Amino acid sequence: MNEPWTELEKIDILRERMGIGYEEARTALNLAQGDVLKALDDLERVRNGLGQDWDFEEQSQGILDSIKSTMSNISHSTISLKRHDNTIISLSAPLGLALAYTVWRRPGLRLLALVGAVGAAMNHFELEVASNQVYPYDRETGEF
Repeated sequence: MNEPWTELEKIDILRERMGIGYEEARTALNLAQGDVLKALDDLERVRNGLGQDWDFEEQSQGILDSIKSTMSNISHSTISLKRHDNTIISLSAPLGLALAYTVWRRPGLRLLALVGAVGAAMNHFELEVASNQVYPYDRETGEF
């Protein structure tokens, strides 16, 4: 009885047949949902200029840009605790995340926070996250 191939064996097959590195073979296998034949076909199409090319450098730059954008959005956001449109407390999002992390790391505070959250929900308190993103003004075009 034949045992199914492990993921590493599938990657090795792709590497040997196509002469590619581990990362490209792993990506091709993931995109083909573990199907070695589909991954081989996809790689062959890319090699012949008929399929989607996997430009890892371009993908990594896109990921970095996405992370930078997300961090910028977080740093320009506020977290507010409100009740009936009255703001009780307002914090910057990074400070709010740091406090949440500190509370989560301590079991005693975690239980207290859970009880507080349930009590706040029962008393109609709301947690609002708002972005205060400031867009730069372009003097040449007069637009933000």
